[in-house]
Amino acid sequence: MKNFTWKLAAATVAVGLLAANPAAAATKLRLSCPSAMNNPTCMPAEVFAKEAERLTNGSLAIQIFPSGQLGKAKEAIQQMQAGIIDIVVESLENYTAYVKDLNIIGWGFAFRDADHFNTFLGSPAGDAIFAEMDTKHGMVFLARNWRKLPRVVVSTKPIFTPENLTGLKFRVPSIPTYIKTWQTLGANPSQVAWADTFQALKTGVVDAMESPFDSVAAQKFHVAAPYVTMTNHVFTAITLAFNAKKFHGLSQDEQAALRTAADKASEYSVALARDSSGDIAKTVMDDGGYIITLKPSAFQKKLRAATDEQEAAGMWRKGLFAEIQKM
Repeated sequence: MKNFTWKLAAATVAVGLLAANPAAAATKLRLSCPSAMNNPTCMPAEVFAKEAERLTNGSLAIQIFPSGQLGKAKEAIQQMQAGIIDIVVESLENYTAYVKDLNIIGWGFAFRDADHFNTFLGSPAGDAIFAEMDTKHGMVFLARNWRKLPRVVVSTKPIFTPENLTGLKFRVPSIPTYIKTWQTLGANPSQVAWADTFQALKTGVVDAMESPFDSVAAQKFHVAAPYVTMTNHVFTAITLAFNAKKFHGLSQDEQAALRTAADKASEYSVALARDSSGDIAKTVMDDGGYIITLKPSAFQKKLRAATDEQEAAGMWRKGLFAEIQKM
């Protein structure tokens, strides 16, 4: 009788513990994001995490690690492949080492506008890229099109045509397609550390730079070089990639919920990018800077021969550029 009473008491305690902690059975997932939580890169991740938990009734709990706490870019992606991190938020260009066709997004003026770029991402050509990521590299992309503002030119002199670039000392990152783009357009590419770029503009070490539009106001580049030209020469996207083994190990309902949550976050990112673009432009002009808009046709024309050279050199598969232009 005493033994039965002890077992009953133990069972009661166990049930009590489960009732007090109903989320104990939730699958916990770690999500790495490179920026602060109030940065437009990571803000959609918070929407995704909350929506995923809601849609799965708490069976999935996603913890966000912002500001590159678990690693940034290459490091975070490799950890996700290895299953150390479950989910990674990163810019699409950080995956060019895995599928060479992604190199085309870093080639200047390859896309007419944001809609053209997003059409490419959702096209059969885009589908093939992301299918290869899954089957060959163990990464499932739940989002390939969270909006990110395009890259622009910041300069000490106004830029309206390719001729205005001739001879300019032009800061570019050490990415081959970026360097070749601006060399072809007549500028003199220069390597300056990102942290030193403001001072380089201010002191004349460089005359111009290219930058994500959202970095212009954040880094106050327009204070050192007041002309911001909306070249929109490179479009990119924020992606949400999941360790394939982990993702395929979830239930079908959980997988569907995660895809729906990613779509919801994508809708949010579109509105966020639109609003932040207007805010940045206002900041630049309020500080005495100038926003210059232009048509890309003259730049595209000057780059055409070099585009063919890049394709012939195997930067992306033969015929991809022409395929994209028909979209």
